[in-house]
Amino acid sequence: MTGFDPETLQGVAAECPGFQARATARVLTRYYNACFKPLGLTAEQFSLLVGIGAAEGTTLVDLADKAGVDPTTLSRNVQNLESRNLLSAQGGRGRAGKRLALTASGRQLLADAFPLWYWAKAELARRMGDEKLASARQAMAELAKAAESSCT
Repeated sequence: MTGFDPETLQGVAAECPGFQARATARVLTRYYNACFKPLGLTAEQFSLLVGIGAAEGTTLVDLADKAGVDPTTLSRNVQNLESRNLLSAQGGRGRAGKRLALTASGRQLLADAFPLWYWAKAELARRMGDEKLASARQAMAELAKAAESSCT
């Protein structure tokens, strides 16, 4: 690795917003996974159920686009939740045509999950402070917007 020493590479890792975002996302995912574990729910599944509940009748492709994820990856998660009778995928052909909706079981699981989500969010606010947590959310949104319009 000519021209690059470990100290330089450590500096890149320490200063790169992408490195920090991925590390933060992994830690937050583990945190919320632990919070939702009593319900047999992961953070990703919770987010997916919330997204579908917020836009009943959305297609998988539209949902993937809003979430900024690959439709193929989302498709596997949708199939998993569908097999657990938490959502239904009706009509159309393929990922672009099927409309997603929560089932009664999916709505109940979300209702059961919301107290855990509120507690987890309140715990983060308690540890960081409400203002810092709000500032972090705002900074992440601004960083995503800046990155979205760059290098494409």
